[in-house]
Amino acid sequence: MKFRIFLFIFSILGAQNFNDLVKLINNSNIVKIYQKNIQIQKEKLKEVKGKNYGRLDLEYDYMHLFDRPTITFDLQEPIAAQNLGSSAPLYPLIYKNFAAKLAVGKKNNFVGSLVYSYPIFTGYAISNLIDIEKLNVIKSKLKLQNIKRDLKLKIAKIYADIYALKYKIYALNDAKMALLSAKEKANALYKEGLINKSTVDEIDAKYFEIQSSIDNVKAQKKSLLNILSYILNTKVKSISNLPSINLLKPKFNNRPDIKEIKKTLQIASKNVNLQKSLFYPKLYFQIGLKAKATDATLNNNDYSNLNNSYVALSLKYNIFNGNSDKSKLQQAKIEKMKAYIFYRDYLNKVKTTYKNDLLILNALKKRLLSANQEIKARKSYYEYIKAKFSEGLADVTDLNSAIAKLAESKAKRDYIKSEIFFYILKANIDGGRK
Repeated sequence: MKFRIFLFIFSILGAQNFNDLVKLINNSNIVKIYQKNIQIQKEKLKEVKGKNYGRLDLEYDYMHLFDRPTITFDLQEPIAAQNLGSSAPLYPLIYKNFAAKLAVGKKNNFVGSLVYSYPIFTGYAISNLIDIEKLNVIKSKLKLQNIKRDLKLKIAKIYADIYALKYKIYALNDAKMALLSAKEKANALYKEGLINKSTVDEIDAKYFEIQSSIDNVKAQKKSLLNILSYILNTKVKSISNLPSINLLKPKFNNRPDIKEIKKTLQIASKNVNLQKSLFYPKLYFQIGLKAKATDATLNNNDYSNLNNSYVALSLKYNIFNGNSDKSKLQQAKIEKMKAYIFYRDYLNKVKTTYKNDLLILNALKKRLLSANQEIKARKSYYEYIKAKFSEGLADVTDLNSAIAKLAESKAKRDYIKSEIFFYILKANIDGGRK
């Protein structure tokens, strides 16, 4: 018993309780990845909002022509007078056709423009896109909350399993100490010639079997601690006892995954509105400061107007495109209906999972009552066999069996305790409670 108390005190030094580990979830690399996803989604929202402010483009082009631009004119040139006789009062001229080329530009050309474009009306497409991206930001935050929820559940399961293994080690150590006590009795009986050497050897064999089990369970415990350390991105060497938690009334609509699905349904509705914008005309305004020149400073043009600045309005309205827009709208409506069906199905699934959690939890509580009664019976039987063995009236096989079964019943009780802790927490989380 003193050894058990020493192990317990040693184990709680530096041990971390469950609530401390939950606080470390934000240190998980998985959480950090999803935090980056939120930042990305916020930048996407800024990108879409930028469409509401129009667009300002600066452009500067240089073009070198292989041939100098010219324009050709068809002209006529008089070459002689036609003699029709002395009685003719006039002498008609004879003309020759020829082509004249004039330069209308240079080989080096420069164009600079500063153009501002603004969407006056897009059929509410931009406003719907902004609403969708706002909902996506909320969805990404809810997804992060759901990741934390899943991590908490995963940590709880590992914590419960480590607790069960820790107390299994305690139970095996109790069995080992009981065997050492039995070995002392056996040696005394052997010296008195009351039992054979094989009886002492049987106790030794059982002792090393239990020691092997302890080493194996310690390795399992260490493996789970490593997994816990990986998830939390922090070294976890040991855990303390199970926290006391109560079963809370469910609030399913508080679950982040339920809220996320609701946002998906809202996005589907906004997407229907977005597709409806295809049936509206689009009106754009544009103003541009533009110059075409023959020098790099855009200050000279000997062949045409230097200033090509302008103001423009553009109206676009699709009359027919093979019913493509109608099909897109129908797809969006179907997606909305599908999202609603998925939401209802998911909510039913959540409620079913919660009900099953309660069934398992009630069964575990009954098993714990039985396990406590079993320990009392096993302990009583062990004390009986131990007394009989001390008197040389019980076989070593019976003693080993009594010690092993008592250890097993203790380990089973602590495993059930760990499972009760986990399923209370799971039921609370599945029920939308933190």
